[in-house]
Amino acid sequence: MPDGLTPDEQQTVELSGAVGYYEAKKPPAETKKEIKQGWSLRGTRILAILSSLRLAISLFLILAFLTIFGTFIDQGRESSFYLSQYGDKWGKWIVRLKVDDIYHSWYYVSLLSLLCINALSCVYNRFPITFKSMFRERVNVSREFLKKQREYRELNLPEGLFSEDGAEKHVQSVFSKKRYKVQTLQDGQETIVFGQKGVLGRIGSHTAHLSVIVILGGGLLGSLLGFRLFGTFYVHSTTFVPQGDFSLRVNKFWIDHYPNGMVKSYFSDLDVLKHGKVVQHKVISVNHPLEYDGLRFYQASFGNAFDRLTSAKVLIVNRVKRQFLGQVMLPWNTLQPVAKTDLSLKVVRYVSDFAFDPKTNSVYSKSEKEGNPAIQLAVYQNGKEIGRPWFFYNFPQIQVMKNLPYFIVFAGYDAPLYTGLEVAKDPGVKIVWAGSFLLVGGLFLSSYVYHRKIWARIRHNGGNVQIVLGGFGHKDKLGFEKEFQEVVQEISSSRKQDFLGAKGSATAVAAG
Repeated sequence: MPDGLTPDEQQTVELSGAVGYYEAKKPPAETKKEIKQGWSLRGTRILAILSSLRLAISLFLILAFLTIFGTFIDQGRESSFYLSQYGDKWGKWIVRLKVDDIYHSWYYVSLLSLLCINALSCVYNRFPITFKSMFRERVNVSREFLKKQREYRELNLPEGLFSEDGAEKHVQSVFSKKRYKVQTLQDGQETIVFGQKGVLGRIGSHTAHLSVIVILGGGLLGSLLGFRLFGTFYVHSTTFVPQGDFSLRVNKFWIDHYPNGMVKSYFSDLDVLKHGKVVQHKVISVNHPLEYDGLRFYQASFGNAFDRLTSAKVLIVNRVKRQFLGQVMLPWNTLQPVAKTDLSLKVVRYVSDFAFDPKTNSVYSKSEKEGNPAIQLAVYQNGKEIGRPWFFYNFPQIQVMKNLPYFIVFAGYDAPLYTGLEVAKDPGVKIVWAGSFLLVGGLFLSSYVYHRKIWARIRHNGGNVQIVLGGFGHKDKLGFEKEFQEVVQEISSSRKQDFLGAKGSATAVAAG
């Protein structure tokens, strides 16, 4: 910096240098344009990837593969169920990978979202072009334009065949007969007749794409806000359903059998209770659920109870004398005195397949099967509870209470039947149905409604009428070719009996 400058002058020089440095670093307009074009190119590439058919097929295959797991592996059960059914190793992996609730897992929802983005991108990428083409009614077209069409013909008919404007009206009539929406336009010495039909057929594929978005949206809504739970219910039991703020009562459960003894069907007689009053009653069976307040109760299964008994049979043996004292039937959760002893017994718990968790110091049933049945008895001696030991049906020699002068043997039991109900809420199901109807509509439009356009330029030339025809159809090219030939035939053979001997001729010249 030059010497001898005042502080204000020095500051001015510094500021000028800073501004100059900023101006030097500021990219020129051309560079900004290139950057913008680069981002636009990247966006186009990303959109092409997101809207690609390959991505859609890949997502469908992955989702189908995951859905197979969701079909064959019970969903929404407790962790112990998977450990008992598939073993510790595979059961833990099923729980860790969320295969036990796969439709609510983060990866399943993510794949559905990506498929939805794919469909949206496809519609965004292609629909504007189709929409413009649908409603761009290009009536005034040249002969050169018609020659370039897939179907093209030139007809020369006798002038005397038609009255004034007769040829134009006849062509309009033929187009209308083929269900074309007809327009006419005067272009100098020539009249143009334009026909169009099946416009909605162009949006068939887009409607199908839109329906996929609607179906996926309904699926995502159901996945995020819905649920599917499984529960066991017993006859005459009333269970509060917190998700619906009402109670469900099982009045009756029964099974129908075939003559050979195989199960034919099974039924549950249910009441919905609200504030103590029955608000709905229905007998449900497989695929015939009860629906109330947005919840559905499906008949899913049945079986012997794995957590309770109707009664248990125990044998009493004098430990010292090795003398059999008798047997006692113990009703569930009812204190029962034992004859010839100072004991009273009560069944307080039952598990069908005994297992012990040392971490929580708790007993649980590792499966619903009767693998290792066990009961827990509340033992009273002289009216005082002295313990609650477990007794095992398969291992009667296990006697925990060593100081008790009696052997207690768990010798039999009667377990009640339970009805297994699946409770489901799916707020997106109506949206899915709407999307399904939309899909059917889109497939119908795409498969049976074809967009077709046809033109005719009519010129009166001396004693003849020259008609130049051209047109095209989206999809079903062979069908349009046949229809075009019919149009040509109907126009060229009009009142054929009147002009067979007339001067002039009717000729059809095919485009090359």
